[in-house]
Amino acid sequence: MHRILHISDLHAGKNLNKVSRNPDLMYALDQVSKICKEEKVEIILVAGDIFDKAIPDYDSEHIILDYITEWAGNNIHVVLISGNHDSYDKLKTYKNLEKLTKIHIYDRPNPNVSKAIFVHGNLAIACLPYPSERVLTKGSEDTHRTYSHKVAEYLKALAKHVENYQYRILLSHLMVEKAIIAGSEREASVSEFYAIRPDQIPETFDYVALGHLHVHQRIDSAVPQTYYSGSLYQIDFSEKDTDKFVNLVILENNQVKVEPIKLSLYRELKEVRIGKNQNIYKALEEIKDMNALFKIILESDQNDPMLNSKKQQISQALGEKLVFLLLDFPEYTFSNISDIESLNILDLYKAYYKQNYNNDLPKELEREVIHLLDIVHHETDQA
Repeated sequence: MHRILHISDLHAGKNLNKVSRNPDLMYALDQVSKICKEEKVEIILVAGDIFDKAIPDYDSEHIILDYITEWAGNNIHVVLISGNHDSYDKLKTYKNLEKLTKIHIYDRPNPNVSKAIFVHGNLAIACLPYPSERVLTKGSEDTHRTYSHKVAEYLKALAKHVENYQYRILLSHLMVEKAIIAGSEREASVSEFYAIRPDQIPETFDYVALGHLHVHQRIDSAVPQTYYSGSLYQIDFSEKDTDKFVNLVILENNQVKVEPIKLSLYRELKEVRIGKNQNIYKALEEIKDMNALFKIILESDQNDPMLNSKKQQISQALGEKLVFLLLDFPEYTFSNISDIESLNILDLYKAYYKQNYNNDLPKELEREVIHLLDIVHHETDQA
């Protein structure tokens, strides 16, 4: 019997307009620690996007090291892979922890699949960290095969290597076609060009633990029980009103039982619209004591003489809980607070192309833009 906890998309170091989300992450990880103790978990699967940025800040590194060493110190194996937000080389520096604790780090796809397997008794866990197209192309003799075909071939090799074990799990950080996207993921990495079909997931595996998409979901069209555990907290306002889960996976008597466990949130993300004719004082009274972070959309006329006063009233009432204040005029909408991280570069380029060439962005050019975005977002040094 094996009791396993599947988590993913920690995004340590995430900020929303300079508001640190690390307290939200730590609140979730405290619950993970509690679940491990109560459910007698022996293995934690961390399915990538450990950090929000390739080079994390010191506080975020301290948080991650604190929790994974705590779990390992409690006799729990921690199997951790990189995601598209993570630096391969940054996670590689953590591999020295394997010498002292029960931490097992897979920092990048390994051409030698035998080194991508964690074995625990009669259980084999095949690990595929975020499969950057450049890594797959480098390891392939045929550079003209599609991305999905390259990933599928690698998955087949992993499945072949673990087929003789009683229990077999795939741990990976990748995109599956038709899965539900939260909207907070990087647009380049969730495009159709970087997606595999559900039928390309080998039937050999009993359970597939995925990271990358932030919505907890099962991929019903895949033969194995295939799950995205989702992010541990609401990453940005595209995830407002979304519940968060981790998966408890129990392997016993050649059966797989999956029990999603709901997490509570340290702070919810709330989007509130205040109409032009709405009593602003009453609207703020209803929300100011909520344990939440707010995106306020204030409807107004451009010539409203009370506009600055209303903005000040909102800021004073909500204080640090106010993350974004958007002004909605009849003609257009803009933000008076910079929200650079929310910009979708691919969509902006599509709009630019449409405006300048009066046509939709060709698929070939879209793929090239996505490829360039992937290079920018993910570390290129695979040495």
